[in-house]
Amino acid sequence: MGNELTFWVAIFNGFLSFFTPCVLPLLPLYFSYLAGTTITNLENNKDIRKIMIINAIAFVLGLSILNITLGFGAKVINDTLVRYQDSIRKVGGILVIIFGLYFLGVFKIKLFNKEKKYHYKNYSPNFLKSLLLGITFSFGWTPCNGPIIGTILFLASFEKDYMRAGFMMLVYSIGFAIPFLISALLLSRFINNYKRIYKYFDKIKFVAGLLMIIMGIMLYTNTLSLLVVSK
Repeated sequence: MGNELTFWVAIFNGFLSFFTPCVLPLLPLYFSYLAGTTITNLENNKDIRKIMIINAIAFVLGLSILNITLGFGAKVINDTLVRYQDSIRKVGGILVIIFGLYFLGVFKIKLFNKEKKYHYKNYSPNFLKSLLLGITFSFGWTPCNGPIIGTILFLASFEKDYMRAGFMMLVYSIGFAIPFLISALLLSRFINNYKRIYKYFDKIKFVAGLLMIIMGIMLYTNTLSLLVVSK
């Protein structure tokens, strides 16, 4: 399989998703859910922390399952409407450019500044529940991460086959999972430093905006194939 820059775009966007306002500031709350206790108890109890890490793995697996399913779904829609593929590609390119301009702060879209919040009381976590929690929370994050995941879905829908479309969404999920799981493993350090990390979000968001605009232009002009670098 050739190396494609689009997969690096996918993993970068997954990484960017970690720094969105609907994820990074709320991580202590998510980790509390996954441990079934307060963040203070998490920091002081190694056994509970181990349970939380295992559940965090299940959580990102749940996110990945939904993302991969969305990738297959995007490919199905594109294949079903193959006669309109050229129009879909151009509309998709325009939307990705709009997403990029939004990330650059050219304008605001209220829908993308909202998220659906779920509240769980008396939550007793285990691997299966955390897996389902990952799937559930991903629906709540969709409006907030819409520009990011929407861009990757457009790219995935134009992949050559379903496996590659699903793989692109898997790569996106890995980009999110890496910082998420590292934060879970280094919980104490993360709690002390996450506000400092968050201040770099604007710079990351700016780079992502430029990248989205470039990808949108290439998608519109049907020059995305130029990103393929054969071994």
